[in-house]
Amino acid sequence: MISLIKLFGIGIFIGIANVVPGVSGGTIAVICNVYDTLITLSSLNLARMKQNWKDILSLGLGIGAGILLFAKVITMLYTAYPAQTSSFFIGIVVGSMPFLFKKVRAGLPTAENGAAVSGWLYGTLGAGAVGLALMLGMFFLQKRGVQTAAVVTAFSSGFAVKLAVLGAIAAVAMLIPGISGSFVLLILGVYPTVLQAVADFNIPLLIPIAIGVGAGLVAGARLIAFLLKRFPAPMYGFILGLVAGSVVYLYPRVCQPIAMRAVSATVCLIGYAAVSFFSSRDTSVSME
Repeated sequence: MISLIKLFGIGIFIGIANVVPGVSGGTIAVICNVYDTLITLSSLNLARMKQNWKDILSLGLGIGAGILLFAKVITMLYTAYPAQTSSFFIGIVVGSMPFLFKKVRAGLPTAENGAAVSGWLYGTLGAGAVGLALMLGMFFLQKRGVQTAAVVTAFSSGFAVKLAVLGAIAAVAMLIPGISGSFVLLILGVYPTVLQAVADFNIPLLIPIAIGVGAGLVAGARLIAFLLKRFPAPMYGFILGLVAGSVVYLYPRVCQPIAMRAVSATVCLIGYAAVSFFSSRDTSVSME
């Protein structure tokens, strides 16, 4: 029973992470050593779900509870304290970088063949550069964020299809340690709409979102697990580049008084310390 309660609590933490742009639920799952369970739940592996249904149910219920309970809180924080909230998220993103760098190093092969190791190293550096360039390129092309994206509350068939497609993309991103599904929605310009729909329990908009998220989870889970197992160093290098580039989206571009800048710096350090605390308790987890 204690282990099930613990899994439920971890699920809540993962759900909260998926609500916060720039924070990866996949990273939290790896840190808490439940990534394999998350992949099993997402891929609908019926054989393994039947074998471990109690663990999977506890984790799944926790994720759902974290999303539903925290969506309204994030909405209020962004409305009342946009700069400070963004600063807290920046601290979380920066705090996850040492953890991801450790994953990159662990994925590099150790062999006597220096040429092979060098090839992996250059490939990993290249993947990281591609991830960083992708994020910066999208930023300069779109220049949109949670403060400027419009909130849509009315249902239309065309917008429902768009929500389903973008929900699927965000769901795949959610499974990759280091990438935030909410952050992908933010980049694509629908994060405030999705967050408001969850907070208001807007059923007409939640249905296409749920359909897209479900399809994305099932389709992406096995592929992501395969890539992380087969090409760990380049994949984590790519993820690290994405995470590093995400800071430009979160940086609060508003003028703050000196006192409020001090508050922003403080909450940034709190976010960094929180992620560093959990990362220091990372254990090896199976990606099979």
